[in-house]
Amino acid sequence: MEKIPLIPVNPQRSIVLWYEGPTFLVADKPAGLETFPEEILQDDTLVNALLQSNRWLAEMETSLRPGVIHTLRRQDRGVTVVAKTDETAESLRQSHQDGAWRFRYRVQVPETLVPHTTPSVTVVDSRSYGPITVYDIDATLGDTAQLAADWLGDPEAPATFYAYEVEVPTPYRRLTAGFGHRIVLPEIDLYTAPT
Repeated sequence: MEKIPLIPVNPQRSIVLWYEGPTFLVADKPAGLETFPEEILQDDTLVNALLQSNRWLAEMETSLRPGVIHTLRRQDRGVTVVAKTDETAESLRQSHQDGAWRFRYRVQVPETLVPHTTPSVTVVDSRSYGPITVYDIDATLGDTAQLAADWLGDPEAPATFYAYEVEVPTPYRRLTAGFGHRIVLPEIDLYTAPT
């Protein structure tokens, strides 16, 4: 039986998948791309592109955000988990909501913006580079608007989140997917030109 998505398929955009199993996938959402459309005819989002390469996503016939478990803001980049079955979507959303997931982010924040202490975020490292501060954090939140609201005090905070790794509990084990391992922030002066 062929499923017909509620939203249009975008064959022009390809998305890198970091993991794909029978029930969910982990995609690399590029910066500048919305995770899912706000209206039915919008077609340049992560899920529109995923429908091209993977025609079976959870809730694809009834939802504008088929299978999306957590959302990165438009300006943010990184690992994004998308369910392929309705049962998996329900289970993954519940475990994410319960705080069972772990995300690792590299975050660029204007030096004037001071983060709040919150139980959902652990700062592993931070370094100031002139007008910006770069943080390496672990967080239980995968929705970067919610993370920005909790940690920076504003869901539209002028910060950029790069989600480079996610740990997802599955019924059998904890799956870790991402772009690589944590790298210590370098000690550099961004304004020193080579002589």
